Amino acid sequence: MWFKKNDIDIKQIERVEQKLNIQLPSFFVDFYIKKEKLIRKFKKLSNDEDYITLTTDFNWMIEFNRDFHKLPRTEGLCKNKICIGTDGCGNDSFISLDGNDFRVFKIDHEIANDLIDKESGDFMWEDDRMGTYDSLEHYLEEEIKSLKEFRN
Repeated sequence: MWFKKNDIDIKQIERVEQKLNIQLPSFFVDFYIKKEKLIRKFKKLSNDEDYITLTTDFNWMIEFNRDFHKLPRTEGLCKNKICIGTDGCGNDSFISLDGNDFRVFKIDHEIANDLIDKESGDFMWEDDRMGTYDSLEHYLEEEIKSLKEFRN
């Protein structure tokens, strides 16, 4: 697993940008640099694959976005969004490629179809049923809290 290494290979994040022809928001890259301790805490606690919840497997990120979600898109479903992780059960988490939107959106696969706006063909990102976190740090802290509660 990645956390056995000394640090995150930022060149792999650059590879994601090249392969998907995108510019990841600086807050996303900075999070991996500045919050590595929090990421390690989560990964050790979860003891799951490197793509779960918040990916540390950037090859997975490329393949899952490009091949499964057909992202990035400039229109339609998940317009201007990129998947940063999944729970392995169809609930995927996204960030906006707009560097001014720091939120993380977690879409519950059981209600995903109900969250699609028929006119735009995209999710209703502001819907109260959408799992929304104000930052990557808040998102990961909530996931850690959930894991701890699940184990108790």
